[in-house]
Amino acid sequence: MAQLEPRFDEAEPVIGATDTTRLLGTTVAPDDDTGRWTGFDDFEGLPWWRKPSVLWLLGPFSLFTLAFGGTLVPKLNLVLDLVCRRYYAERSTILAVGGDNPLCRSPEVQKDVATFLLVINFVTGGLSAIVAPKLGHLSDRYGRRRLLALASCGGLVGELVTVLAAKFPETIDYRWLVLGAVFDGMTGSFTAGSILSQSYTSDCTPPSRRAVSIGYIQACLFMGLACGPLLSGYFVKWTGSLLSMFYVAIGCHAFFVLFVGLVMPESLSIKRQMAARIKWQRAKEVAAARGSSLLSMVKRSNPFAPLQMLWPTGWGTSTRLRLNLVTLAICDAIFLGAAFAVGPVLMLYGEFMFQWGNFETSRFISILSLTRVVVLMGILPLINYAIRVRPAARRHKQLGTAPVEKNAGADRLDIWILRVALFCEVVGCVGYTLSRDQELFVASGMMTALGGLGSATTQAAVTKHVPPERVGQMLGAIGMLHALSRIVFPVIFSGLYAGTVKSFPQAVFLALGGMFAFALVTTPVIKPHVHWHDVVEEQREPQRRAPQRLYSTIVETLPVDEDQFGSYDVTEQVFYTTCQSFALVNLKPLTAGHVLVCPRAPHRRLLDLSAGETSDLFGTVRLVQRVLARSYFGPDDQGRGEGGGFTVAVQDGPEAGQTVPHVHVHVMPRCRGGDDMGDDVYVKMAAEEGNVGGALWDRRVEAAGPRPRPGGGMPAIEDADRAVRSHGEMCEEAERYRAVLRDLRVLE
Repeated sequence: MAQLEPRFDEAEPVIGATDTTRLLGTTVAPDDDTGRWTGFDDFEGLPWWRKPSVLWLLGPFSLFTLAFGGTLVPKLNLVLDLVCRRYYAERSTILAVGGDNPLCRSPEVQKDVATFLLVINFVTGGLSAIVAPKLGHLSDRYGRRRLLALASCGGLVGELVTVLAAKFPETIDYRWLVLGAVFDGMTGSFTAGSILSQSYTSDCTPPSRRAVSIGYIQACLFMGLACGPLLSGYFVKWTGSLLSMFYVAIGCHAFFVLFVGLVMPESLSIKRQMAARIKWQRAKEVAAARGSSLLSMVKRSNPFAPLQMLWPTGWGTSTRLRLNLVTLAICDAIFLGAAFAVGPVLMLYGEFMFQWGNFETSRFISILSLTRVVVLMGILPLINYAIRVRPAARRHKQLGTAPVEKNAGADRLDIWILRVALFCEVVGCVGYTLSRDQELFVASGMMTALGGLGSATTQAAVTKHVPPERVGQMLGAIGMLHALSRIVFPVIFSGLYAGTVKSFPQAVFLALGGMFAFALVTTPVIKPHVHWHDVVEEQREPQRRAPQRLYSTIVETLPVDEDQFGSYDVTEQVFYTTCQSFALVNLKPLTAGHVLVCPRAPHRRLLDLSAGETSDLFGTVRLVQRVLARSYFGPDDQGRGEGGGFTVAVQDGPEAGQTVPHVHVHVMPRCRGGDDMGDDVYVKMAAEEGNVGGALWDRRVEAAGPRPRPGGGMPAIEDADRAVRSHGEMCEEAERYRAVLRDLRVLE
């Protein structure tokens, strides 16, 4: 069914859903029993310098990206000099390292340089594709901070190797730079640093602000890419040596390692780390119990195994979740792969079409990067505040309640931001293709810079789909895609440009635009408020021990599809959903307004529900009572007894009359003055035997007011007399209830 987006309503504390993710939960749950995000709870009472925050990370990560961006051009020129020196040394021609010699522009030298750079990129990218997911998974169990510092250690050692090769070219062959690439790749390189930074940010940022915080992290990346080449150019100019920027990069890496490893507070408390370790150990024991066949060994040794996180199976997952994750991962890989691949092509195209020099090219790239910084640090926070934060704060103020972050996956704002970003990328690529003057080309580039909204949004949305103890593992899978994209996309687009530059140089932009258009077409697959509802082992046990009887044909531990009530498709009958419950109109109602409220998971008995599911179920019942009160007691009725009452009942098990093996709550409005006939049970409840209020009144010495009289009663309507309603009747009733929910500002 098309899931409706609930607004955040603290009058119903467990059903108001904002974009969220849980933060670590196994036997020690990071979300409380109501599903509330509790990322800060473990750090309450601590001084500010021991509380994690994304602000701790922005400065060091800026230096980390500055070291990455600042050495791109110097390393290219240094490799050119070293290869050129070795090439002509073998032919008895002496060249100075760092010199600008026309001999180094020969096709033979250019070919050797391109081949060597391809080897370095392949080594770094290949190793980081293997290592980054493992570091992400480890960080779920041992914390983010030290592994984040480790990711920079490889870059530090790699830059030291570069300096040694440049300082002693006669002793150290330039091919030793591959060793530096090995060190960099073995610690995850820039890929691991990026995903661990995003994991840290996800841990300590409320879900409603997570996209903004990850946008800040990505803004630091583009700031490094924008300012790094400019600063490196000034350093080389001031010092007259290419090595000067490498010394600065070593200093940046060293500061990052020391600050992150020793000063910055850890975002995962010891309690949550231990909880994740326990869950991981249980998973290992289960895998060992299944045996060690050759096939299982091959699966465990598969280098692409981390990508299985994008297609999760088992408890709490669903086809909708898997489709969401795969679609978001594809969009994110396209965003990042295009960012790495299109940069060199843009520089070459600008110099080819508009005769740009080094200054014009550097200025163009800096303009694009700075535009992305403005988008991520200015426009995205404003959008988030105007559409998500401010309306929620206004509703909480009207209701007089404190805001509570809850779990619900990505919301509609995330999806629309992604679509707008992809549309801007498509328009920008069309502009690149059609532009024949510099002004339109630059304007098209600034349009593509608006696509920076998409990358931050997709990565934040991915973390909202999974349980918190899997955030690092999920971002590790995304990191593998990033590393592979850094290898594959540049080869594809550089090769395409090289093959078409003489005949149709704009072909690369058409291909790029087609790729973004494909991603845009896939976005309708993404549905809001889909979440991996992982549960602890203790919560699963009651369902495994549940009696079979007439339920033996229903699989116990399979997650319910979003439009299933037992084995029945009730898509058209559902008028409200939360992340854990849904409400639907009844096929054979006892009375007008007789509706049902069910948990999303196919639990058979009330005791099978977790505490969070139980709270969400009856919170939804409360909201449904308000809807029915307005529908049947009057438009201003709040469901508190002004115009009537309610019968709220659960038939828990077949002995209690349950005929659908799926827990459901009956909610029936009882209008004041109605002529109801009760069955045997309710006859007794309506008689003196069940008059609890009268008995309490009798015990008081001085009782105020008249003695309470019993009333009400369950309608005694035989099942055979209950008419099955038509599809149109149920749809019409469901739409009436949705209209009331919109009036209550619960639905849009």
